This record gives sequence, structure tokens and C-alpha cells, in this order.
Amino acid sequence: MRKLLLTLAASLSIAYAAAQPPRMELQQSGFAPVEVPIPAIPAERLLELTQTWANEFNRREDGFDVTNVTANTITITANKDNAFFYRDRGQAFDHKIRYELQLTFNAGSYTARFVINEIYKDDKRIEYNIPDYYNSAGRLKEGYEEIERSLEATVNNIVMSHYNFLVNFR
Repeated sequence: MRKLLLTLAASLSIAYAAAQPPRMELQQSGFAPVEVPIPAIPAERLLELTQTWANEFNRREDGFDVTNVTANTITITANKDNAFFYRDRGQAFDHKIRYELQLTFNAGSYTARFVINEIYKDDKRIEYNIPDYYNSAGRLKEGYEEIERSLEATVNNIVMSHYNFLVNFR
């Protein structure tokens, strides 16, 4: 009995370690792609699930577009209100983003690439892009330190929502 419990515990810990959810980190150039292990599901089904997820996830936003659909790829383009913020002299500045979530499905995994195409303040596109918030040393410029935490939280919320939708479908 003890041997069975140890075998079960080892199997569960290996399965947990192999199925780590995605975690994206902000860098000066944006977000690096992540490879995410998932159960073996046919790419056709993953594409269907992704479109269903996009519809449900973006219901309350400004809509979404599905493009670049192939046998194993799909791109979701959408807007996200209050995607990140920073404070200047006690005043908070919230920004909306227009993003692409580019997904490539493989056997037992997928690659997620998150690209921020446009940034908006008060529904007006601003000229800044993610690299503009960084100095030449690769650190966030003074006054913009909160961007990293708030934008990573938003992006990881989007990516985790998609991941959870895929692994929990029934």
C-alpha cells in the first residue's frame, strides 16, 4: 500500500511539473514567446476552442478579430481596457492596448506570442510603444516603474484565461 501511494505521489508531482501554466515577462522589446505543455489534443479542436475562448473573453471589450488561421496557427487581435498604468505626481494614468495573441499548436504543446501593437490614452492612440518606456540601459524610465507589474498582470491574465479554457474543456 505504501509503495502504491509513493508511486501515485511521484506520478502526480511529475505531471504537475510537466504542466506548468504559461508566465510571460515584460522585456524592453515586449514579451518573449512561451512554449506551453498541454494534453495531446488535435490542432483542429484547439483552433475551435481558441475561437470560442476569444468570443467569451472579449464579450465586454471592443470585440476581436481572428486572422492567420492555418492547420495549426491562429491570431487573436483584441483591445484591453485598463491594460496598464503608472502614476505621475500622484495622478494615475491608465492605458488601453490593442494586442495580438499569436498561437501555434504542436503535438502536446503550443507557443504563445503576445504582441502589443498600439497603446491608447483616453481612446486616443499615443505614439509611445513598449520600448519607449525603457532607457538605453534596458531599465524602465523613472516614473514608469509600475508599468511592468500592471502590464504583466494583464497579459498573464489573458494568457492564463486561454490556457485554462484549453485544459479545462469538457
